[in-house]
Amino acid sequence: MLLTFFQSLFFSLFFLPSAFITSPQSNVIVKPDELKRWLYFLASDEMRGRRNGSPEMLKAANWIEARFKEFGLEPILKNGSYLQEYTFVTRQQTIPERNVIGIIPGSDPNLKNQYIVISAHFDHIGISKGNLADSINNGADDNGAGTCTLLGIAKTIQEAHLRPNRSIIFALFSGEEAGMRGSRYFAANSPVQLKDIYADLNFEMTGHSEFFGKKRYYMTGCNVTNLDDIIGIYNRQSDWRLIDTIPIANRLFTASDNISFSGVTNNNSISTGIPSGTFATATSPDYLHRPSDQAELIDYDNMSDLVKYFSDLVIWLSEYKKEIVFTDPSYKRLK
Repeated sequence: MLLTFFQSLFFSLFFLPSAFITSPQSNVIVKPDELKRWLYFLASDEMRGRRNGSPEMLKAANWIEARFKEFGLEPILKNGSYLQEYTFVTRQQTIPERNVIGIIPGSDPNLKNQYIVISAHFDHIGISKGNLADSINNGADDNGAGTCTLLGIAKTIQEAHLRPNRSIIFALFSGEEAGMRGSRYFAANSPVQLKDIYADLNFEMTGHSEFFGKKRYYMTGCNVTNLDDIIGIYNRQSDWRLIDTIPIANRLFTASDNISFSGVTNNNSISTGIPSGTFATATSPDYLHRPSDQAELIDYDNMSDLVKYFSDLVIWLSEYKKEIVFTDPSYKRLK
């Protein structure tokens, strides 16, 4: 009987299905105070709401670039820069902007030429017109919080020495508030072939916990891809939960930068692209595009735990063997 027990134990340890193998777990690398320091800078009055084309947006891009270099991310653009420059025209005005892009190369020879894109936008809407007591739309949750979440994941993976199998591209986009200009430019001028992108995980409004509770988040497009089901497998070993019963979440699938990946082209009502989703912890319009979206209202403890959770999840996804697919017939994967 004892021999049978050890034979059974050996089998369970070495022949478990790959979907249930636990990836190395990080410690809490990015503490609440560090996230708070980052967000208080991005959402300060001095940044004047990070309007596209403003000097403050250039300052934010340079600050993000400095963080990428500090964390040891590598440049991926052909010119060796982290800044992907572009322009767009709005109201007969040419707006100069830039995305900030870095990469952590994969370690698996068979998977390193596949890519997971971790994205967020770092622009906001600037200063409201009119005689208001406070006219600066600081954009703490929208989307300073998503920006800081992305930075926290990058720092955690690097400093915890979590080696991804697939390569991880970190992309911070400008132009989201002007019609997803930055992410659409990235998709049209990708530094890697789009067909080699495994999925895009986009972060927006990740700073509040009072709406759904701590360690709770939702994903847009749960009815569009199987990404939520795959994450559900991972969550069996986590106390974080993906809430998939929020009706507005499916409508928001086309309202953030993830749609630039899933909707690269559209022909006869069929969108072709890369499976994607946006992850958020709030749906409330209470702070959306308002001066009340302030850094002091953010739950930094929950954000720090969120960063740790997604850092481990991203590493797990980088090892995951099965394909992420569209489940909605109006979408299909780019080949």
